[in-house]
Amino acid sequence: MDYPGLILAETPWWAFVILALLIFLGVRRLRSRVRSPGVTLIVPAAFLIWSLFNVVAYHQAHSALVAWSTLIGLSAAGWASGRLYSSETVERTDDGRFLFHGTPEPLITYITIFIIRFGLEVWQGFQPAAASVAGGVAIGVSAFAAGRTAQRALRLFPARRTSAETA
Repeated sequence: MDYPGLILAETPWWAFVILALLIFLGVRRLRSRVRSPGVTLIVPAAFLIWSLFNVVAYHQAHSALVAWSTLIGLSAAGWASGRLYSSETVERTDDGRFLFHGTPEPLITYITIFIIRFGLEVWQGFQPAAASVAGGVAIGVSAFAAGRTAQRALRLFPARRTSAETA
């Protein structure tokens, strides 16, 4: 059987759009840029909403306790990992915005999350009995990313100020 062909044929078109968007956003993060405080909260909010959708879906099909425990536990683990390691350096400008220095970390993170989530969907397609485990891992991946991005976004606000001319 032609498994790669089957996977590509059964993959919805919007999955490729999401992959292209993630690559685009990750490549943009390779360059330094200045962003407003509101924009810095979009990614953590998106991951949190995605996590909540996963929890609701898992709760309906499997277990509320596992869904919420996974969400809370892996959000906390993501938060802790953001405190322990991040290659992103940020400075606050005089006008209240943030100067983000370029780093490959977001691109690597976005692609890794996409690959894991895509792999889980493929696994469920070939092994429907794996839906419970795959759903729990899916919650964990998005919850971990939500906790990590939230920690990084919230630590920005006490960032030291720098001159707007250096931005």
